[in-house]
Amino acid sequence: MALLLILLLIFVPILISYYQKLGLGKDIFFSSIRGFVQLLLLGVFVSYLFSFKNLFAVFGYILAMIVIASVNSSRRGIERRRSFLVVFISIFTTVSFFIGIWLLFSIVPLKAQYLIPIGGMFIGSAMVASAVVLETMKKESGSLQENELKKNAAKVAMIPTIDSLKTVGLVQIPGTMTGMILAGGDPFESVKYQIFIIFSLMVVSAISSILTCSLNYKWVIKREQSTTARSKEGILT
Repeated sequence: MALLLILLLIFVPILISYYQKLGLGKDIFFSSIRGFVQLLLLGVFVSYLFSFKNLFAVFGYILAMIVIASVNSSRRGIERRRSFLVVFISIFTTVSFFIGIWLLFSIVPLKAQYLIPIGGMFIGSAMVASAVVLETMKKESGSLQENELKKNAAKVAMIPTIDSLKTVGLVQIPGTMTGMILAGGDPFESVKYQIFIIFSLMVVSAISSILTCSLNYKWVIKREQSTTARSKEGILT
């Protein structure tokens, strides 16, 4: 009953979108249904995923998550194929670096049950930051110079992470910490892991934002501007 009630509540933002003419109703509806189904499938297959012993299978699954995240974020870009390459390189570089750091300092063991959830959190953070960068640069590419465009896009992408840091432990108790405490874990140990996660996510967001800004401007925005300029020259001549 409670689950049904929560599902019905998604119509609140849909109605708001409709009356305010935001054009987000369809996106909200299908994203909610998709997320619901994906979580159900994850619940069914999570034991199977965590039973992976072959590291090639583990890292292959993480790579698949990066590809899916890149496809999702690239929809926000000007040119989808090039945007996909931009986001894939940004997420892959950032996530690979941080998983390597966590393994190097033995924060987590080299096991699927740790690598897949941690990798998922890193990928999710990088994906959101990259999507915000692409959307911001797409909207402002015609009105700002290169440095201002990059700076503004990176700033907008990092604001949610920075704001969540300001209130963590005061307003919100993060998910990992909550889960460990509810499972009967030591609160101090829960705090330690949450500190590792939240600061890592902030740096993941920052690095992926900067990488996406730089690559998107070089490979997509600049190319688009050159094509537009040549088209105008052709019309004039």
